[in-house]
Amino acid sequence: MFKKICLILTVFSLLKAVSAEAQYVNLSGNNPDITQYVESNEDNWNKSIMYMFYSNQPCALCSQAMGMIYQIYEEYFINQFNLFEINYTDEGEYGMQESYNLSQPLSLVLVRINDGMSRGYYKIDNPQFWIDDPFYFKQRLLSEINNFLNT
Repeated sequence: MFKKICLILTVFSLLKAVSAEAQYVNLSGNNPDITQYVESNEDNWNKSIMYMFYSNQPCALCSQAMGMIYQIYEEYFINQFNLFEINYTDEGEYGMQESYNLSQPLSLVLVRINDGMSRGYYKIDNPQFWIDDPFYFKQRLLSEINNFLNT
């Protein structure tokens, strides 16, 4: 039991130490994608967005990380977010790439929607680097998302 507690404390201290890969941007207002999202379904008026952005860059670990993200989403966040998978390098997605400053092979972007408007976003780059330890991956992702929800 003592070892388990030590491991958990170590993981949480590591989460704080390596959180530089995440970026919160306070952004009030709207853009055409948010307007379309909110107007397409009245239930989206206060339901935030989770974008899983990937690119055409070679990434051996991305599909596995995407599967792990999807499982965590379904288990913990399906009622708070709608999840969208988007290849941001596809034609017509340049606006997303520019809006969220996307350049990595895999990024998770959380967009807070409140009263039908975007209130800010939180970007987590390269979660595929955490998949070698599924426990760490899950705890790190839960911590990052919950930090966003509590800001």
